[in-house]
Amino acid sequence: MKRRFCAGGVLHVYQRTLYGFNIFYSLEDFLVFYTIIAIKARKFKINLLGLCLMIDHIHLLLTGGDISQISRFISEYTSLFVREFNSWTGRKGPLFESTFGSALKTETKKIRSAIAYLFNNPVEKMLCTKAEGYRWSFLRYYNPQYKLPHKKMREYSHAMRRAIKVVESQFQKGLYLKYALLDKLFKTLDGDEKEALTEYIIWKYLPFDVETTNSYYRSYDDMIKAINSNTGSEYDIAERHYCKTDVPYREIISILKKSGVEKIQNVIVASEAEKRKLYSVLKSRTSASGTQIRKFLHIPQATSHSKR
Repeated sequence: MKRRFCAGGVLHVYQRTLYGFNIFYSLEDFLVFYTIIAIKARKFKINLLGLCLMIDHIHLLLTGGDISQISRFISEYTSLFVREFNSWTGRKGPLFESTFGSALKTETKKIRSAIAYLFNNPVEKMLCTKAEGYRWSFLRYYNPQYKLPHKKMREYSHAMRRAIKVVESQFQKGLYLKYALLDKLFKTLDGDEKEALTEYIIWKYLPFDVETTNSYYRSYDDMIKAINSNTGSEYDIAERHYCKTDVPYREIISILKKSGVEKIQNVIVASEAEKRKLYSVLKSRTSASGTQIRKFLHIPQATSHSKR
């Protein structure tokens, strides 16, 4: 179908992963993708009204440019992330389906519904109880009263001060953060400073037109109330539903970490025999369905498309 877009309209973009595979396993996965899309949005002058990174799919709300410009924006950030992810994990091939879903919203009521739908994705998957509680929808950063939690620079460790300067330098150069760089920076920090650096990265690269998003409501507080009282709806994009909750993925990651797997993404490039063994272990020790385990391990079976 020919895609529709018009000046003043809001486009809801939905990207599915190939075979429903998981793509966000670690903090680094989220941050690499996030900084890539932030840099590309500025390059193509795209106004991002919303972004929600789920474990196996992505939602965006955006304005600006024409449909050709938007398509180039999506193509560039997608291909760049896939290249980085594959290089870091050692896998090959595409990660996303070749086309993306899109739905044009022009009426205020439908735009509000799309906003609520996007931000409530994590709530629907039981990853949080309130929409603002999920870090990777970035909703908390829309609050005009949000302040970056930080100490005075001299109170940080030398490693943390250096990490902040490195992030600042990359941002000023218009560069995204690569896996190797993030890994190097995080390894020098303790848990509290790793959390503080993550907040700093999100704040520094923040690409959202929060004023426009908030303007669909009287205030940020009113928007939060509306989102938490109405899940919204999306009838224009056929979204697949594999399971009712994504919580089992957290169980899988916890078990793998306890078993000594340092780099969780390594499981997706394991041999078929190793994956069969892991499948059996995870099926017996977690609440994950067979479909969820296959998606986590990147096993491309037809049953991964079943609705469960």
